[in-house]
Amino acid sequence: PGMTGSPLIFPCTRESSAGPWRARAGATAGLLLLSLWTLGCGDVFRPIAQPIPLPSPNPAAVHFVAAVSANGGSDNGTVSRIDVSGDSLLSTVPTGLAPVHGALTPNGAKIYVANAGEDTVSANLVAGTTPPTTISLPQLCDSAGCAPSQPVFVGSTDNARMYSANFGNGTISVINTSSDVVVGTVAVDPTFAATPEPRPNRLAQPVALAETPDGTKLYSANRGTGTVTSISTVDNTVVKVISVGSSPLWVAARADGARMYVLDASGAIYVIDTSSDTVLSSSASAATGANFIFYDKVLNRLYVTNPLTSKVNIFSAATDPPQPLTGSPVVIAVAPSSSCSSPLLPTSVNVLGDGTRAYVASYQRDPSGTVCTQASVLNSGTNQVTKAVALSQSSELAQTGCAQARFRVFVASSGGGTNANFKVYVSQCDSGSVAIIDTFAENTGADPHAADVVMGTVNAPLSSFPGNPLPPPQNPVFLLAGP
Repeated sequence: PGMTGSPLIFPCTRESSAGPWRARAGATAGLLLLSLWTLGCGDVFRPIAQPIPLPSPNPAAVHFVAAVSANGGSDNGTVSRIDVSGDSLLSTVPTGLAPVHGALTPNGAKIYVANAGEDTVSANLVAGTTPPTTISLPQLCDSAGCAPSQPVFVGSTDNARMYSANFGNGTISVINTSSDVVVGTVAVDPTFAATPEPRPNRLAQPVALAETPDGTKLYSANRGTGTVTSISTVDNTVVKVISVGSSPLWVAARADGARMYVLDASGAIYVIDTSSDTVLSSSASAATGANFIFYDKVLNRLYVTNPLTSKVNIFSAATDPPQPLTGSPVVIAVAPSSSCSSPLLPTSVNVLGDGTRAYVASYQRDPSGTVCTQASVLNSGTNQVTKAVALSQSSELAQTGCAQARFRVFVASSGGGTNANFKVYVSQCDSGSVAIIDTFAENTGADPHAADVVMGTVNAPLSSFPGNPLPPPQNPVFLLAGP
């Protein structure tokens, strides 16, 4: 499904089955990473952003969005914090090698980034540009040697703790956010538990986490073993290992914490009752190739993107199993002004804070190597696409690793409300930029415009790749919206 410029573990979203995942995760993973390590042209880190404004931004919004960008396999990536009010860069700080995913503490005070290329998690205070705290994850060894941690996902609903899913050794790291020290290591398969540290489990492959809103339980989707591990956050013990589909990819919590929704590569959605940790149903499906599930807490809905079918499935989460809504699945058509001719591949979806519209980020990749990106607007009342917004056109560069990114394009919605308009941000790995869409119409002022128009683009910091006259930007692989 669709996470990073590093080809360590994740395929391009064009691949829909579990097979290509395992192929890359196997013998070729190290070789591919080694090839990327040789592509840099020295440690050239220049945190320069080049905002490209179109109409002037709406000053009402007061939130921020953070973009995680990769910089090949031999140089540190970055986290860029974008001010929603000015559509400009607030700060840029380095991460580790091959960053793939990021998360904020619930209070928005700190950003944590999983660095798959060096077995670390970076921690940064949101307010400031000080160097990150680099949190080394424990190295686990057995008779076969030492397994890399390969963190691929971070998340938490508790300000005091951050959790890291470690794809390489089958564990979850528990990080104390006050000291930024690992205070616990949990094997997702309890048969690998040991003292003082678990034994490495190279087959489990945890890829996504979700925590109940009350912070009492953490759930890990383990792609390699077709299981979900329920973990008590009180004492970091495994409550239960739950069998689901052959390749679970993503997990999302319902707003009341009573249900977890697990998306499998087959498209099946497994509903887990969190009180008993049992599977209630798996009959809801978004078809083989589904790669991402988003829970809308306002309307109690699930949105699932499927790059193989070029569709988005929408389900009501009010029942078990979730029921498809009228109009679902929704075909995501190519934007009329797109210059690409290949099939459209939707890879992520997000919903405005008021639930009125959903935004789908998609891309096309032509045989020539041209990559076109777009955002499609879904009306939540009719479940129909009301607009397709063409974004960037760029050339695919093998050195960037965008073809192996979990999210070649990703979409996030800023905070908003009565006095602060929502904006939508789309990270575009190949073009090295984040597109900014104003979701509200502006009828007065110097720049009147319709709703859902591109207001500008913010480039990622310059990379270490060779370029003439300047290196190209780094490659955004993930977005997260601040409170």
